[in-house]
Amino acid sequence: MTVRIGYVGVEHHHRDPYFTVASGLDVTVTAVCEPGKRVDTAALTAMDERPDEVTTEGQEVASLVEDAAVYEDPTRLVADADIDVVWITYRSDETPAVVEAAVENGVHVISEKPIARTATDLEPIARRATEADVTVSPTLYYRRNPVAMDLRERVREGFFGDVWTVEGRFNASQLSYRDTTHYIYDRETSRGGALQWIGPHWLDAMPWILDDPIVRVNARFHDADDPHADVDAGAVLQFETAGGTLGTYHTGYYLSDRGKDTHLGLYGTDAQAQTPLHHDSLQHEPTVPLELTSSAPDWSAAPRRTVEFEPTYDRFPAWGDFVQDYFEAYFAGYETGDVPATVDDAVQLLRVLDAAYESAETGEWIDVRE
Repeated sequence: MTVRIGYVGVEHHHRDPYFTVASGLDVTVTAVCEPGKRVDTAALTAMDERPDEVTTEGQEVASLVEDAAVYEDPTRLVADADIDVVWITYRSDETPAVVEAAVENGVHVISEKPIARTATDLEPIARRATEADVTVSPTLYYRRNPVAMDLRERVREGFFGDVWTVEGRFNASQLSYRDTTHYIYDRETSRGGALQWIGPHWLDAMPWILDDPIVRVNARFHDADDPHADVDAGAVLQFETAGGTLGTYHTGYYLSDRGKDTHLGLYGTDAQAQTPLHHDSLQHEPTVPLELTSSAPDWSAAPRRTVEFEPTYDRFPAWGDFVQDYFEAYFAGYETGDVPATVDDAVQLLRVLDAAYESAETGEWIDVRE
């Protein structure tokens, strides 16, 4: 049966890519809202300026919402519109109120990560969602990235032995490529910049691959050199997991051209892995390599091996079809709660972010709240 969608935040720069996603799903957008504004659905077209690089050039979205009801108040939308799921791409300081209204009205949620500014903003809503059997899920795509899934399975099988350390790097284009007047670069709205916006992807993916939560963080930031942005432009984190794995993470708006500079390294007693993990249509290499080294006896004839993953972009041209896979998994399982990432995962991610920003203020290691 077709899933009825209410979409909140149609002026967000991820709107066009997500409508591309929606066009490949058995969903119908029956209601739309840009809080506080009257939306002309016939005028919804691809935006020229975007604060990040997830684009679908020339994608027309008007036809997907031409019969949709229009709301200015998102709480009215979730209360009055006949919808199954509300899909949210809106500002972090106001999204929790939309999620809370959805939970109160029994409407399931898929929301742009990290859903809120801080864990405190989301924790009580997460508890009510669990009590009400309402699924609230953040957009943490790398849980459906095939390289990340392969690594997670190898960790579970004991391929790496005891994991000593993990290192991650996820860098993107400089702020000069971005519309820094957008609210995601405002501290009061978003709390943070690079770590809060692009950083969550791998700050979630690394402990997810390890199946081992981050419990302590030491972080340092440098601020954006931009008159319109008062958030961090980059961050370096040290962290420790519950199982004792030590990690580092480097993320920021550093690149002098569009695209990504990424790396993931995992080093254990029995094996090691290195991979760029991320791949998008701006990177011209035909494959994503996963380089493995193992001391296992059955690897002795060839202890170093490379597995090549060849991504496709047929269903999601911007980053690759694993993003489409993520949403397909959500819509297949939202009624039962069997989704790639839950509201508790979003809370845990925010607690790690909270610890990182507190660490930067105090100059100390900070424990992640339980």
